[in-house]
Amino acid sequence: MTQSVFFAIFSGLTLVTAGIVALNQNLIRAAFALFFCLFAVAGVYVTLGGDFVAMVQLMVYAGGVAILLTFGAMLTADVSQPSGSNLNFQGVWAMIGGVSFFSVLYYVLEETQWPLKGTNYLDPTTKELGKLLLKDYLLPFEVISFLLLIAMVGAVYLVLKGEQE
Repeated sequence: MTQSVFFAIFSGLTLVTAGIVALNQNLIRAAFALFFCLFAVAGVYVTLGGDFVAMVQLMVYAGGVAILLTFGAMLTADVSQPSGSNLNFQGVWAMIGGVSFFSVLYYVLEETQWPLKGTNYLDPTTKELGKLLLKDYLLPFEVISFLLLIAMVGAVYLVLKGEQE
């Protein structure tokens, strides 16, 4: 019961803030609304039992994308003064089109006769994922980490080489 209430709260918050992002022309307000939207999506993931996906959502999207948009807004001239109205009504038409598309998609998915298959329900946790990465998939995990290290060293080398020229 409580999980359903939190799911409804986070889902509603996601929809409201996504609408604010789509309709607002002020870049600063849209960036803050996007941050709250991505945070609410992480809340939806938590209510569905995906704690690892929720943490990745917060670190990568809510953190990185929101900071990137904030820096973009700070480096853009006159973002606090929108040109014209505060609302973008082209977004209303986009919302109407999106709702129409997803209504048709929902209808098609509901009316399709899907074959029933038995599935094994697993309750994965971050602890089990960590055990898999450090036991069964240790070699691929280390190879990927080494490749990322090589990419970082290469990026630093290219930046330093560019500064010397």
